[in-house]
Amino acid sequence: MPETIVIAGAGHASSQLIASLRQHEFDGRIVLVGEEPYLPYQRPPLSKTFLAGESSLDELYLRADEFYADASVELRLNTRIESLDRAAKTLKLNDGDELGYDKLALTTGSRVRRLPIPGSDLAGIYYLRDIADVEQIQTHVRNGARVVIVGGGYIGLEVAAVCATRSVDTVVLEMESRVMNRVVAPVVSSFYQERHAAEGVR
Repeated sequence: MPETIVIAGAGHASSQLIASLRQHEFDGRIVLVGEEPYLPYQRPPLSKTFLAGESSLDELYLRADEFYADASVELRLNTRIESLDRAAKTLKLNDGDELGYDKLALTTGSRVRRLPIPGSDLAGIYYLRDIADVEQIQTHVRNGARVVIVGGGYIGLEVAAVCATRSVDTVVLEMESRVMNRVVAPVVSSFYQERHAAEGVR
């Protein structure tokens, strides 16, 4: 009986894991389970070229369909794992199926930190984590719109830059004393804040 490896999460790590398994001559069954209806794709372009409409969905994919077919990967996309029984080595899926495994790789990535404040459930509030999020945001990135971005890190500033090129009235809120406080030196923060301000971002 061939060994079954289930990979939970269809992102960069899962795509590389599949390649590594086959390169190291693993000849068992590989099942990829992902919540989204898409093959593993790059996330950094979501807040830049994809949001700006300068890159297509096909350009986001880490590897083409043929890679998964050639690697004999069973794709269970648009599927969520509801529960895990480690003793029985089984997974319950949201479509009612039960999936057994010999080894399970958790490659689920991170989750969006949601704002636990009154009004956070109102219409017109979006988070940026996946393709569906960006497609919703794109409907508002147009001339004359007003956008408030919560978070002055890389992603927030990248979205602000795209908005500025679309003549969108853009405000960035950051709880720290400077943008990108956790990742760059003060002089770099100042440079990016001044550059964004020059483009009309407040």
